[in-house]
Amino acid sequence: MTALQLAMLSGATITAGLVLLVAGLVPAPTHLKDAIGRLQPRITLDTPTGPAVDAEVRLGRWAERHLPAIIWGAAPEKDLALLGRTKAAFYGSKLISGILGLLVVPVISAATMLLGLPIPVAVPVLGSIGFAAIMWFLPNNELRDQARKAREEFSYALVAFVEMVALERLSGATVPEALLRAADTGDSWVFQRLATVLRRTQYTGQNPWDALADMGHHYDLPDLVDLADIMRLAGADGTRIYSSLRARGAAMRNATLNQQISRANADGERIAIPVTLLVLVLAITLVVPAVLRMI
Repeated sequence: MTALQLAMLSGATITAGLVLLVAGLVPAPTHLKDAIGRLQPRITLDTPTGPAVDAEVRLGRWAERHLPAIIWGAAPEKDLALLGRTKAAFYGSKLISGILGLLVVPVISAATMLLGLPIPVAVPVLGSIGFAAIMWFLPNNELRDQARKAREEFSYALVAFVEMVALERLSGATVPEALLRAADTGDSWVFQRLATVLRRTQYTGQNPWDALADMGHHYDLPDLVDLADIMRLAGADGTRIYSSLRARGAAMRNATLNQQISRANADGERIAIPVTLLVLVLAITLVVPAVLRMI
């Protein structure tokens, strides 16, 4: 290879590298469907993912298509929407839980029979049915508890959001600007959800207070609906709502504090029972040897 050919090959290689580099820096065209999808509210809760969840969803879809709807009852759609779960995943978890409950008692009974302990046939049959029924409703209780905790977390964050909106209104911002700026100040899943909903109103033309009210009804968040009503007054006739927002924030803080105090008292009452039993056992342990020695 001559020097001229080597120089031409090197120049072509360098030129190709520069072209690929520039092509990589040029933003790719965005599909309209993907752009609209980014405007939808996204779930940022700690939702479990993985192969097990995928199998759960597939099983739930199959069960939803082939099993009668009467066995499912009314699906807690508001709780599912708040946690970012689908009905298929919920149905799959119920089906898996029920199957496990149906198998646990017969397995234990078989192991007991292998050890030489006879068990009547009615015991594993009735036991498996009863335990399967208990396990069938276990996902409902778990979902209800998770949704309650998520709503409490939303209420905690909403107090700060209300205060930020009040400050933005005091500085002269309009209602949409105050809501969006306040939502952009936080990085928790609550603020991200609020910011996404409010930012979407800039493209749909919906009033931000109406969007917040719809969000509150959809997720069963009465505090958010009340905030939307306050902001609707300011957006409709320009009412000064700084005092109303501060009063609403104070009321929410007091409600949260009272709820925490009530929960702490309930936990204290629950823990009193095992502590009393522990003291009783300790007293018996100390007294019985002395009594036996006296006898």
